[in-house]
Amino acid sequence: MALNVLSQAGALNPGSDLWVVPQLGKSQWTGKLDWYLNFQLCKSSRHHSANVPVFLNEVIKETEMQKFYRPVANSAPMMIATETLLPNRWVVVVPWDDNLGTWCESISQVWSGLQQPTLRVFLPPGQSTGNFQQAWGKLQSFQDFTVVLD
Repeated sequence: MALNVLSQAGALNPGSDLWVVPQLGKSQWTGKLDWYLNFQLCKSSRHHSANVPVFLNEVIKETEMQKFYRPVANSAPMMIATETLLPNRWVVVVPWDDNLGTWCESISQVWSGLQQPTLRVFLPPGQSTGNFQQAWGKLQSFQDFTVVLD
């Protein structure tokens, strides 16, 4: 099958396990989904992880232990399990940086890491399905997914 474009009326209907959206403020769909997700996206965008104290880093180094924490980059995708809130399994927020190629690359990595579930991509404003399909085609031969325009 080929890429399928959904209308705004059918965008939130069942049919895909993984929904991918840009971050808040970059798409109207992300804000709508955030409401259904009890504002988890808004809350997480305001969260700042605590820094590990210098003393603890020194102790870890002196005892030759492996670090048990890994700082998360602000540009890392965020996944939310949504089975009880939306007609899918996951919503993944992939930060949009005005570069369709790198955005598609991040989506491809997440999608492959989840064993290639059925996919729906909510495109950022100003992006066409043709441009997305072209960028995706450079990374993956799989074309059986749905796209929603902003």
